[in-house]
Amino acid sequence: MIITKKHLSRRAFVRGTMGATVALPFLDAMIPALSAAPTSPFRFGAVYFPCGVYPDTWHPEAEGSNFAFKTVMQPLEPFRNQLVTVSKMKAPWGESVHLGASSAFLNGVGPAVRRDGRGDSFGKIESKKTVDQFIADQVAGDTPLRSIEVGTEDMGTAVGACDGFACTFFNTLSWRDDSSPLPVGINPRVTFERMFGETDSTERRFARLKEKQSLLDSVTEETAKLKRSLGATDRAILDEYLGNIRDVEKQLERMESRLNTITGNPEAPIGLPDAFDDHMTITYNLMHLAYQGDISRVFTFMTGHEASDRAYGHIGIPEQHHTISHHGNDPEKLAKYAKIATYQIVKFTEFLEKLKATKEGDGTLLDHAVLYWGSGMSNGNAHDRNNPPAVIVGGGHGRLKGNRHIVAKDTPTANLLLAMAHLSGAEIDKLGASTGRVDL
Repeated sequence: MIITKKHLSRRAFVRGTMGATVALPFLDAMIPALSAAPTSPFRFGAVYFPCGVYPDTWHPEAEGSNFAFKTVMQPLEPFRNQLVTVSKMKAPWGESVHLGASSAFLNGVGPAVRRDGRGDSFGKIESKKTVDQFIADQVAGDTPLRSIEVGTEDMGTAVGACDGFACTFFNTLSWRDDSSPLPVGINPRVTFERMFGETDSTERRFARLKEKQSLLDSVTEETAKLKRSLGATDRAILDEYLGNIRDVEKQLERMESRLNTITGNPEAPIGLPDAFDDHMTITYNLMHLAYQGDISRVFTFMTGHEASDRAYGHIGIPEQHHTISHHGNDPEKLAKYAKIATYQIVKFTEFLEKLKATKEGDGTLLDHAVLYWGSGMSNGNAHDRNNPPAVIVGGGHGRLKGNRHIVAKDTPTANLLLAMAHLSGAEIDKLGASTGRVDL
């Protein structure tokens, strides 16, 4: 029998002018003739929320399935069947009241130094490899970007010093190895250019903004040729993907339009949104594109650094997040504390909805992913490391058993990290203070 079906490489892309390239989403045309059912890559994402979540507004009362969602987690209820939440774990101290919470989030250790300055290691930039990087070892394959690390703020908005440590620890969730931190990038324009084209000189970047030439406009001819060779389903998938890229570009253009009204050197770098809600939306949209185009299969997102002095005026809370987290059991402050966390869960839910709506292979992007949302503490008022919020959402290629509340009393959070690594196929015997694996 002669097989005439041609297929595209999984790493196929279209190239335009000015170095622009557009990676392609997973298409039927990438499946060789007479091949088995399509397989899609495993994806992992970790989202960090600073200053904790008050346990009574988060953790369900009932263990097992069909539990009732508490206030802050409520927006996630539509994803119940692909959701696991874990309570009663214990997060590591990480040698610091705040910095230790975020720096230990993905490796169960935090800085490999002592805060009091004793010993030869003090002052060194040193920690331990994080679970996202172990997963990237397993799943990254030939993706253009092995992993992406993003955030919304750096230490320029922090309160006081960095708990006596190098500020790199405050700006980092991910460690490639014990001495290689991967600090978050906070500028969406820079992230976009990493994903779709090399960052150019400042002069060229300004020139591009003035020309307002879209990435998609520069690859139109090549894309049109490609679409003529695709079936109807693949054309629809490609159109959706390219439309999502154009939406992100339009968001960036709106943000950068302030260049026409600001004289001198603006305080914020080009592409850094003025509005926090815009920053959150476009960052999640970029991570959706990274998954959809198979540009990267692993990301970490620090929604804010610990001890953040960010205000949430857009939801009616002008006070600083860190200040509200020290609520002193005042009912009004507790309500605001819960409202901030709920807002963040709503933004996370919007991201999940986009993943669920994006078809890929034999399912959706959400079916093929494991997303971890959590914090390094529970009650911020006491910097409490007991009972931190932790929720895992996604299908994980059918490996994650959803609709569950797991009570893991006194279990180190590192046990959950090991479990997520196991879902990805990355077999790690120990991570941080782990004593085993949570059963996901």
